[in-house]
Amino acid sequence: MSTPTYKYVSTPSKFYFFLDEIENAKWIAYDTEFISEGRYLPELCLLQVATEVGNYLIDPLSIPDLTPFWERLCDGRSISIVHACRSELEFCYRAIKKFPSELFDVQLAAAFVGLGYPLNLKTLAQQTVKVQLAKSETLTDWRKRPLLISQLDYAIHDVCHLHGIYENLRGQLVDRGRLDWFQDETAEYCQELKASLDDNEGWRKLHGVKGLTRTELAIVRELYEWRRERASRNGTPIGRIMRDDALVNVARCKSSDPQRIAVVRGVNMRPQAPLVQEAAQAVDRALRLPESEKPRSHMPTYPTYEIAIQLVSVLLAQYCKRHEISNSIVAHSADIRKALAHHDGKLKGEDKAKLFTGWRAEFLGDFMNSILSGKYAMLLSDDLDGDPLRLIDVSDMTLRSALDDEG
Repeated sequence: MSTPTYKYVSTPSKFYFFLDEIENAKWIAYDTEFISEGRYLPELCLLQVATEVGNYLIDPLSIPDLTPFWERLCDGRSISIVHACRSELEFCYRAIKKFPSELFDVQLAAAFVGLGYPLNLKTLAQQTVKVQLAKSETLTDWRKRPLLISQLDYAIHDVCHLHGIYENLRGQLVDRGRLDWFQDETAEYCQELKASLDDNEGWRKLHGVKGLTRTELAIVRELYEWRRERASRNGTPIGRIMRDDALVNVARCKSSDPQRIAVVRGVNMRPQAPLVQEAAQAVDRALRLPESEKPRSHMPTYPTYEIAIQLVSVLLAQYCKRHEISNSIVAHSADIRKALAHHDGKLKGEDKAKLFTGWRAEFLGDFMNSILSGKYAMLLSDDLDGDPLRLIDVSDMTLRSALDDEG
């Protein structure tokens, strides 16, 4: 596989010349190489860009302010093409608090045409544009300079085929009438990612917070904010300040005594240690809160539906396979549980079942309603490997009566 030509942008003057060159680009494919180990936030080490006017490798270690590039992505004049876009969107959002105005994630698009999800770029390139990508530099320390020619050549291949993959997948989406579905899911993903990056209630996602009292939740929230602020200030990973499990364990103790906190599993420090003292102060702040200012649990009050979720998951998986869409983007267990609660009349207030809204309702709403209303009976087919289930319409009253008699 030949390597396309590219420009290595390693000075501010070259960077502004690069911006001039892509001024009128209709599409911009980009990727990032970064290091996250030992850091509070990932450090961007290389930015790969491909457009119809050329290919570029930008060195962020020599050009520390990439704000003009992120603003160019978000100015509405180009479509941004990415693969597995989370990291790329995070760098953009942290820089200018925006996402690219028009975004096409080829990994997500592949899910809507039955290619699977999540697919790595190598597999996706093979299946769409018949290109064999090498993965020889997956363990590269991208911060080390100078970068070798082999590293640069490898890096440019991560973006130079994205436009071809985009054209292939977009064509399939249009042919199947699913472009709107894909765009709706992209918008929903960006909305959820924004909420995650703003991190207003990230503490609620910690393992073990479900079932905590309001006082314990208040302690978790206070410790979480203290840990984040300290990690940000020192530039260290939050896990080095206090692990998630230790944070929740401290909250369960409901004590601001440094002696007690120091012996909590996962803390294991001297009571005089600065981290223990600061944690004790955070706990104390939470304990002093009036009851009205303590957070409430967001635990669902509807049943777990454990066995029903397993059954519906199997049916949805086969339904998605038949209609060539990845079931992993259609529904998770929590979505199915909420759909069951909706059908069961147990969904409270403004809560909505994801499977009965948006593109999912269009795709499988009727199917879900038929399943949940007992219209179908499920039988094993002769094709146990490829299409193992048969759904028999039992809406005929004679057959339904026979089934009712069977109990």
